[in-house]
Amino acid sequence: MSSVVALQFPTLALSESRLDYYLKAAKESGANLVVLGEYVLNSFFIELQNMPKSMIKEQSESKKESLIKLSKKYDLTIIAPFISVENNGLKKLCLKVSPQSIKSYEQQILMPYAHWNEDKFFNNKKSEKLKLFIFMHEKLKCALLFGFEAHFDVFWQMIMKKKIDLVIIPTASTFESNQRWLELLKTRAFLNSTNILRVNRIGNLKQENEWKFYGDSFFIDAFGQLQEQLGDKEEMLVVQVAKANEARALWAFDKINKNFEN
Repeated sequence: MSSVVALQFPTLALSESRLDYYLKAAKESGANLVVLGEYVLNSFFIELQNMPKSMIKEQSESKKESLIKLSKKYDLTIIAPFISVENNGLKKLCLKVSPQSIKSYEQQILMPYAHWNEDKFFNNKKSEKLKLFIFMHEKLKCALLFGFEAHFDVFWQMIMKKKIDLVIIPTASTFESNQRWLELLKTRAFLNSTNILRVNRIGNLKQENEWKFYGDSFFIDAFGQLQEQLGDKEEMLVVQVAKANEARALWAFDKINKNFEN
């Protein structure tokens, strides 16, 4: 079993004191892996549209420096979505910061809708061949998806094939989609025999309509059962994650699926 922590936050201020407090508590809980939701290090997408590039860069660089510093201070690996400011535009990434190294995953499928068009705003690479970001944490084989990517079968086919034990999904979900997300990821966990940790942000944003980010971060085991869930406030969730071998052996969906592969 491995202990993993989800931190449920709104967008954090430039001061690192709040993050420091929670990372210290995470380490004291026995965890070595901590996950943040989308748009916690950076302002939300709609706000970024109206911010000068220089301000976004200052926000990003300050938060990245804090992650590096605090990762070393508490000997933690931290998963955190991040906006990278580059010469040719902004990119939406997720950082994996450990005391030894920094790796990044670039979101591959972005939201294209009129009210939430990240695909147009960000300058992420367009690739016809999608890849799965995989890493080992202790004895767990982990994969990382952004929230919107969790809707697409192609990633889950790779997750089944690679025998992933834990899928980490940072989100910025709103508009009362609570139940839909719970049912979606319970089904994904069960059919692919994998644990899922979904970490959602909180906070309100007033535009033409009020955007309420409702939290509800949760952990679902590899049998598709909801094990732990937060509310709508700033909170820390500590979960114990086992390898998914038992669920894979019982249901054998991965083995049966091989009979139908082309």
